[in-house]
Amino acid sequence: MPVHPQSLFLALAGLHMTGEPTPLSGASIVGVMGKLGVGEAAARSVLQRNAAKGFVIRAKDGRKTFYTVSDRAREILLEGGRKMFIGDRARPWDGKWTVVRIQVPESKRALRHKVSSRLSWAGFGRLDGGTWAAPAAVDVEQILGEEACDVAPVVVYGEIQPPTTDAMLVDAFDLAEVAAQYEAFGDKWGQCAVSELTAAEALVRRVELHFDWLTLTRSDPQLPAELLPGDWPGFVQWRLFADLDEQLRAAEEPVVADFFAGELE
Repeated sequence: MPVHPQSLFLALAGLHMTGEPTPLSGASIVGVMGKLGVGEAAARSVLQRNAAKGFVIRAKDGRKTFYTVSDRAREILLEGGRKMFIGDRARPWDGKWTVVRIQVPESKRALRHKVSSRLSWAGFGRLDGGTWAAPAAVDVEQILGEEACDVAPVVVYGEIQPPTTDAMLVDAFDLAEVAAQYEAFGDKWGQCAVSELTAAEALVRRVELHFDWLTLTRSDPQLPAELLPGDWPGFVQWRLFADLDEQLRAAEEPVVADFFAGELE
């Protein structure tokens, strides 16, 4: 899976920077990103950009630089983390959908892309050019933010009526592509032998695991179990992710303090 520096940093930050506000060494961040394919210059550029926009707060301690996340960044990362952990899909679905109709002029492509990205992240599938559907109650005004005034959304929430079926709305989601991504995740991580890793290697692999899973769950609309096939691979791979995450967490424990302090070899 190609590594995007900013996405990799977000996975690392979500994993290690949302708990107790312990400053994390910039050298450690750059080092781990380097082991996962991001060059030093690119990694430092990511840190500089995130500091400039207030996502992280930079502090010096002698010759070392440390980072913490801002309160707003912590909220964003925790929300992303919530979407990563999808083991609660067994909860009952009430059979209701939120359907949104938006109008964006063809000339405003940047606005169209921004709105589409926000709706996709919120679990909507596109029925046609301007109609989206999600099997849940969604605060569309909050999702769209300031752009709500620009796209004149029409929002309807409730049960569908004949001749429309749930299956017709499920077709708005490319489940075959998502299923293929889950299978690829299993092919890669099903071979991970945690017992053969050093503590430092486990720490790096855990960041990689979270990066892969975060990337995957971003593309998964996370439909209720009632709308998914019985052999949906997401259920199996969720268990693989959760099991590996726990094993790697235990394996990395001896070096976590050194990682935060910038003393990890």
